[in-house]
Amino acid sequence: MDLTSKLMEAFRRREHILNDESNSAFRLCNGQGDGVEGITIDMYDRFILTQFFDDNLYLEKATINAAVSGAMDKSRLPIDGILLKNRTRVKDPENIASIRESELVMGVLPPARYPVMQNGVKVYVDLLKGQNTGLFLDMREVRERLKDIYSDGGSMCNFFSYTGQFSVHALKNGMDSAVNVDLSRTVLRRARDNYRLNDLPVDDRDFVYGDAIEWMKIFSKNQKQFSFIVFDPPTFARNKKKTFSVQQDFSRTVPHLAKLCEEGYILTSVNSASVSEEEYRSFHPDNWELLFIANEPDDFPWKDQPYLKVGLWRPET
Repeated sequence: MDLTSKLMEAFRRREHILNDESNSAFRLCNGQGDGVEGITIDMYDRFILTQFFDDNLYLEKATINAAVSGAMDKSRLPIDGILLKNRTRVKDPENIASIRESELVMGVLPPARYPVMQNGVKVYVDLLKGQNTGLFLDMREVRERLKDIYSDGGSMCNFFSYTGQFSVHALKNGMDSAVNVDLSRTVLRRARDNYRLNDLPVDDRDFVYGDAIEWMKIFSKNQKQFSFIVFDPPTFARNKKKTFSVQQDFSRTVPHLAKLCEEGYILTSVNSASVSEEEYRSFHPDNWELLFIANEPDDFPWKDQPYLKVGLWRPET
C-alpha cells in the first residue's frame, strides 16, 4: 500500500471525529500506529500540521508532502493550508527556535493565534512557532470523562497548567473556580487568553507563576483545600534551582497532594512509554482509590503499548 492510500485509510478511521462539531482539532495520522512510522498529521480546524520525527524521512519531505497533499485532495476535507514541522533531534539547541518553525507546504498560513475547538471549548493554538501548539490533543477522551464530576461544582488546582485547557474545560462544565500554576509566564498569558476566548472572567490571582512543587508546599502551609487537583507534570523539567523527573520525583511528590484535597479527586498523568501502567499505579499510595485509568484516545492508535497513563483517584488522608 502506498503512502497516500495509508493516509486515506487513517483518515477514514477518524470519520466519527470529523463529524463531531465539538472537536475541530485531533490527530489524523499517528505514525507507527497507522502504519506510517516517523510522521504524525494533525487537523486544527482548517489547517493540517504534519510533523517529522525521523531524520531520513525529513530528507524525503518533498515526496511525503506530495502524498499528504494528495490524500487531502482525495478526502475533500475543507482546509486552507498544510504546514510541516521538523521534530527531529536537535544537534544545536541554540537554533531550536528556527528549526521548530513550521514551513508552509500548501495554501496559506494561519494567524499566530488560531482558535480551534476541543471537547466543546475553544483554545488558541500556535501552528507556526515552537515545539508544541498550546493544545495536547491526546487528552480529549480523558477530559470528556470528567464532565460529570465538574457538574458538581467546586474548586480546581491545575499544577503544571500549561495553557489552562483543563481549567477552561472544567469551568465551562460546572466547576466554580480554578487556580493555574506554571513556571512559564508565557503559557500563563496564553491561559488568560483562553479564558477570554471562552468568555470566562480573568482574575490574576488564578494564574500563579512559579514552581509547582514549591506552591504545593505553600498551599499546604496555608491549609488550602481544593475539590479537584490536576497533576500533569512533564517527563523531565529543569529550572534554575532544580530538576523534576517522573522516574525520581513523581512517587514522592504525589502523596503530598492528598493534604490539599482531603475530600475530592486527583487526576495524575505520566506521559512516557518507558513507564508501564503497573509502575504508574505504584507511584500512588496504596490506600488511594483508582476510579479509572486511561490512555491515548482512539485517534492516537499505538502499535506496541500506550505512552500516556492518566488516572482519576480518590485520596485517603
